[in-house]
Amino acid sequence: MFPAPCDLLLTGAGAVLTQDPGPGGLPRAAEIPKLSELPAGTAVAVAEGRIQALGPEEELARRWAPRRRLDARGGFVVPGFVDAHTHPVFCGDRSEEFEWRCQGLDYLEIARRGGGILASVERLRRASDEELHGEVRRHLLRMLRHGTTSCEAKSGYGLTVRDELRSLRILRAAAAELGMEVSPTFLGAHLVPAEHRDHPDRYLDLLCEEGLPAAAEDGLARSADVFLEEHAFDLGRGRRYLERARELGLRLRVHAEQFAPLGGARLAVELGADCADHLEALSEEDAGLLAASPTFAGLLPAVPHFLRQEADAPARLLLDAGARWFVATDFNPGSCYTPSLPEAIHFARLRLGLSVREALAGATCLAAASLGWEGRKGVLRPGADADLVVLDLPRVEGLGYAFGENPVRHVVLGGRVAVEDGCLAL
Repeated sequence: MFPAPCDLLLTGAGAVLTQDPGPGGLPRAAEIPKLSELPAGTAVAVAEGRIQALGPEEELARRWAPRRRLDARGGFVVPGFVDAHTHPVFCGDRSEEFEWRCQGLDYLEIARRGGGILASVERLRRASDEELHGEVRRHLLRMLRHGTTSCEAKSGYGLTVRDELRSLRILRAAAAELGMEVSPTFLGAHLVPAEHRDHPDRYLDLLCEEGLPAAAEDGLARSADVFLEEHAFDLGRGRRYLERARELGLRLRVHAEQFAPLGGARLAVELGADCADHLEALSEEDAGLLAASPTFAGLLPAVPHFLRQEADAPARLLLDAGARWFVATDFNPGSCYTPSLPEAIHFARLRLGLSVREALAGATCLAAASLGWEGRKGVLRPGADADLVVLDLPRVEGLGYAFGENPVRHVVLGGRVAVEDGCLAL
């Protein structure tokens, strides 16, 4: 019997962590340590963008004739990272604000100085389509170099119907150019723009009557998100926005309880949102409601670090109560300027008390499930998308141990080698 052709055969792995709970199952915290780890010498065969087989190298070498071999050189192989909360559609940076923050100014004081979200809005509105496309492409490539092979990505720095839809079109084009699967989210309700500050309901009318319908009808967004905070959208306006999005067939995601306990997580549960994210000000009662629901707790542990906040999301309380969770970067120019999920995993372990396997599951199979990609992304098994990462680590416990450096050696994206020896290969 002749070996079957395949596109890629990955060999030389120190170990392969599948993080696969099996068909139809999502792991709870107590189940994470039991997820499969395949031994050194496990190979992965890839064809037509899908994983075809995992098994001993000698066996797969007899069964498959690869067009290319990739040597993991003893690295630890994990599923491609899935970043379930990002804001990559922006221009420039806000490094001046970082200097202010290091001098002791807080989030709201920086906004009063002319910084914050509205500073990014001004830059994006001025940018040409070509400039914005180049910036988004660069941000996605930074994510890819750190092992992110798919992600959720939001608009939110245009704050006009035109610029929010333009942001989503450019996001779609940049992702398609790279072959990275992105779940796009309409975040027109990020903040009330300056021109509507005295008439917030007028802006909400535009979002509900024009922005959300256009994003849904044109297929530009799969989800809608709202920033529920005292300086952004209150609970009543957030409810109206989310209910309109749900009427239009969009999935729901919610920025909730980042700075104040306004009931955003409770609203997310009530409306059947995919997730409630941030949660640093989550009450114990609302943590129980979230844990008893199918709504995911989105843990963004690098954000309190970046903002110099003492409070963290009550992750241990949520996980021990049986909540679903994911770990994400919240990559954005103002409150968490990192595209690195390994860095987020470091903070998830150190600040939130997650085990390395809990944090890794949160950045792979659980993040994928929150986006409706359960079983296809964030796992290594036959039939799943051929997205995988080779870490320059001898064991999984090393993930997040070091920080400020990139542990990613190779990235395979949809069956193609996208990063090789730490360098982009697209």
